[in-house]
Amino acid sequence: MPGFAPTVAALAVGWIALAGAIAFVYRRTLSRIVREPVLRHPILIVESDDWGAGPSEQAEALRAIAAVLGRHRDGLGRAPVMSLALVLAVPDGSRIRAEGAYSALPLDDERFAPVRAALRAGVEQGVFALQLHGMEHYWPPALMASADPAVRDWLLADSPALTEALPSHLQSRWVDASRLPSSPLPEAEARGAAVAECRAFSRILGQPAKVVVPPTFVWTRETEAAWAAAGVEFVVTPGWRHPARDERGLPSGDEGPIAGGDRAGMITYLVRSDYFEPARGRDARHALAVLDRCAAEGRPCLLENHRDNFIGRVQACGHALDELDALYRQALVGHSSLRFMSSWELACILRDRDPRWVVPGLRERLPALWQRLQATGRLWKLARMLGFGWLGATAVNALACRPSPR
Repeated sequence: MPGFAPTVAALAVGWIALAGAIAFVYRRTLSRIVREPVLRHPILIVESDDWGAGPSEQAEALRAIAAVLGRHRDGLGRAPVMSLALVLAVPDGSRIRAEGAYSALPLDDERFAPVRAALRAGVEQGVFALQLHGMEHYWPPALMASADPAVRDWLLADSPALTEALPSHLQSRWVDASRLPSSPLPEAEARGAAVAECRAFSRILGQPAKVVVPPTFVWTRETEAAWAAAGVEFVVTPGWRHPARDERGLPSGDEGPIAGGDRAGMITYLVRSDYFEPARGRDARHALAVLDRCAAEGRPCLLENHRDNFIGRVQACGHALDELDALYRQALVGHSSLRFMSSWELACILRDRDPRWVVPGLRERLPALWQRLQATGRLWKLARMLGFGWLGATAVNALACRPSPR
């Protein structure tokens, strides 16, 4: 038919050009899909932040959590490990009042002995792993400069303060958010603070700081370099680095996306998958759906949690413990090859591409990569519009093979 072949050729060229344009626009997303390791087994880790210096009721909560974790075992006989991000100091309100300058109450103060004992017992039981959150969950000069009366009252309180009560922008440690938008910290001061908190972690807890969870996920490359110089190997992220707070107080300046196992110098990154926050409606059912998705995508399920789920109102704390128990019980039923470990162990696997845990070949990786693509939202919709849904499924079915057991 006259003109048919040129028309088909033009359509094909247009289709290829459009597909290429979409791939270019979403190149960072596609790169993350491909470069992130595919795991042989589902891995479930709950990371709970904000523990350490603070109210004494944490000790009882930690013992209750350890008891729940100790009830469960994976196929290798390993109990679940909760990775706890620790804050090493809170304000010493009485000294601040007396001296008119900032003073800290560190975790090794005798008042926190029950908390330290509960942490140590959980580590010895094999159900807790300790990570650095920060010397404080804020930048002290920013709090001292705040004109907010509530912040001032918080600083001067007699009892150890709950950092959760601070305005969210002032909970960021690695920017000066006393005024918004935030401003960078003096480089020498930030570097010194990063090194000092690593040394304090080692002194107080008797082990080096290897994993850092930046408070509110606002931190900078310069801070990372200082951590690395002090011996830190891994940084936990939400998939992005936020180096600032904007005029509304929200994290800004997105740097990423970051994939689990990505490296920058001596630092390797972990990426959290979602939340397990029963106090906010993200309960065991929510977390189990996330685990199902992560398992299909060959990714670890790294769930974010905070201590305020387990301290405070007795009824709410009991509910959180029940949901934690249900999460592990149902996860083991739904995933027979589920594995438990600490965030540090997972990070080592991703960094080293350990073949006992990581699938090496492209054909073995294809099903997981295909699942990851389908979870990309708008990119997947565009791909389906171009016919990649059918083409991709056909290719995966034809080429994919199961990972060999290890």
